[in-house]
Amino acid sequence: MLTALIFAIMLALFKWLGQSLPTTQLLLLRQLGVMAILVPAMVQSRGEVLRAERPGLNLFRGLLSAGSMLLGFTAVVHLSLAESTTLHFTKVFFVVLLGGLLLRERMTVTRWGAMALGFAGVAVVLAPSASSMVDPMAVFAVLAAAMTAGTMLVVRTLAQVERTSTMMIWQSAVVLAVVAIPGTTGWIMPSLEQWGWIALLCLLMGAAQWTMIRAHRSAEASALSPLEYTRLLYAAAFGFLIFDHVPEGNTLLGAILIVAAAIWVRRDARAAPVEDEDDISDPAERR
Repeated sequence: MLTALIFAIMLALFKWLGQSLPTTQLLLLRQLGVMAILVPAMVQSRGEVLRAERPGLNLFRGLLSAGSMLLGFTAVVHLSLAESTTLHFTKVFFVVLLGGLLLRERMTVTRWGAMALGFAGVAVVLAPSASSMVDPMAVFAVLAAAMTAGTMLVVRTLAQVERTSTMMIWQSAVVLAVVAIPGTTGWIMPSLEQWGWIALLCLLMGAAQWTMIRAHRSAEASALSPLEYTRLLYAAAFGFLIFDHVPEGNTLLGAILIVAAAIWVRRDARAAPVEDEDDISDPAERR
């Protein structure tokens, strides 16, 4: 639950900073912070951790991660926290769907039914009003969830042959390369206060990793996964307190359908809970 709270704080902080700083610039600064944390591992191994068994697949994973971050964080800045968090949980259904299509994982009637219920929830959230079209930012959030699912499936393959540190460094380096040019274009110099909040954002990222790993060392993933949905409560609370956002009726109904379907899927997949890993963290850390 502490991990869920930290992730919710991170998203709220990113959204708040995104009101005055470009999303790509924030992502660039975030990745520089991640690389600074990983540099000691590279130095200690004398560059050995850079040697990848499957460089092409590591590159593909990094590109998927970059796309997921660019689309996902752009959606976070423009949508309410409750809506963006709700749509984030559709990654569960994309993991199951892509796992069945690409990795030939077991697809049961139960899973198909749960996915149908989950995507019905997505349709409710995305439903346009009589006077407006579907919000493109909401579509961005769903696409980001699909890319996150793809990243998680690639990790399953890479984890069989790569070291955790190698996977993390490759992923971080590729994302940094992707956001480097757009992140420096139209650069806005952060104020001293904003630099402090950006530093806190990087520290929270490390704290979320630590609490998540500690939790999964102490309990089964299938027991922990339902607690992830407390992020919806935190997101709704922060959205109201900080941004004066009150969740709309379609968002609440869609959230209920999506969460119910995701729990349904995860209970059916306890033997292989790949979808329990979070998109903002590196799933390989659990190895």
